[in-house]
Amino acid sequence: MSMQYDQYGRALGVTVDNWQGATPPQRVTLLGRSCRVEPFSRQQHGAGLRAALELDTDGRDWAYLMPRPQSDADWDSWFGMMEDSRDPLFFAIVDQASGQAIGSCSYLRIDAAGGVIEIGWLRYSPLLQRSVAATEAMYLLMRQAFDWGYRRYEWKCNALNAPSMRAAPRLGFTFEGIFRQARVNWGLNRDTAWFSLLDSEWPANRAVLEAWLDAANFDADGRQRRSLDECRRSLAAQTQQDGVRLATLADLPQLASLFDGYRQFYGRHDEAELSHVFIRQRLLQGDTTILVYQRAGALLGFTQLCPLFSSVSAAPVWLLNDLYVAEHARRSGAGRALLQAAASVAAAQGVVRLDLVTAVDNAAAQALYASMGWQRDVVFQRYQLALN
Repeated sequence: MSMQYDQYGRALGVTVDNWQGATPPQRVTLLGRSCRVEPFSRQQHGAGLRAALELDTDGRDWAYLMPRPQSDADWDSWFGMMEDSRDPLFFAIVDQASGQAIGSCSYLRIDAAGGVIEIGWLRYSPLLQRSVAATEAMYLLMRQAFDWGYRRYEWKCNALNAPSMRAAPRLGFTFEGIFRQARVNWGLNRDTAWFSLLDSEWPANRAVLEAWLDAANFDADGRQRRSLDECRRSLAAQTQQDGVRLATLADLPQLASLFDGYRQFYGRHDEAELSHVFIRQRLLQGDTTILVYQRAGALLGFTQLCPLFSSVSAAPVWLLNDLYVAEHARRSGAGRALLQAAASVAAAQGVVRLDLVTAVDNAAAQALYASMGWQRDVVFQRYQLALN
């Protein structure tokens, strides 16, 4: 990305590489460990959601959303609107254990062409509030929005809504300000607080949320071992340490340069822009696992792991597609450390085998692999079919 200027030297904006818009939201089901997020159906979710929301007997949780439904007709009208609407596009938050809808939410103000989408209309019943599922549902919806290619994910709320004002930064949103006198709700002024999460911020925030949601972060009674803030501080500290760690978007300039060096090692021309775009896509989409080796703030090497499946084993395997160490840092232990870390990360994810391919004349790499227990395949022939 680079800043563009007009003929008078005025900055016009940073280029958005290959922008073609985001995918309009689909009625998909998102599966988590404690909950799932399903397209709202009045028949499937209505009774359970009403029962869960009516556990709020004094109605205090409706204050900032809408008047509380009072009759069967009110509930039916609201559920009918949710089922028929496409913007907002409503989903039910369903407890995995019981199968009951315990909350609802929506994507809204959907601008696929501009790459902007908002999360809102959050209705958390007492069964959902302050639970793991409450956070996991928001993580699932964030992840899906960025997978669809959105650049900006918004959260807006009444500036007087203290729980919502606390929840947004906890989930990784950045406070942008307050739109004063933004609306009139039921004859009352509403000042609206704006928060956002950008695609460039998502990989780091995703890592924080996944670290918190990991089953290992909870004891036998379901109590968290580390808060979200503690996970965020821990991961931030890791990015400052020497050794091997997961790559983040902040590594893009150095990592793209290393990746371009790797491609040149295998005979490709210097294509820095292509390398930059490719690595940026991997970091944003999270479809591969990239580990980097850092020393004194500089990235000296990386490895990229691509998910596959073995039909014979009926289990996941990973292809160690790239391993590269900068020329000046070779024979420093960086390659060995990356391979050791790759094996540890893969094993922790339930991967049963790592595969790799290397050039037949790359004797140095072959010696390293053999010294670490990798075995050369002498049973199967490897074939390729070029499609373009």
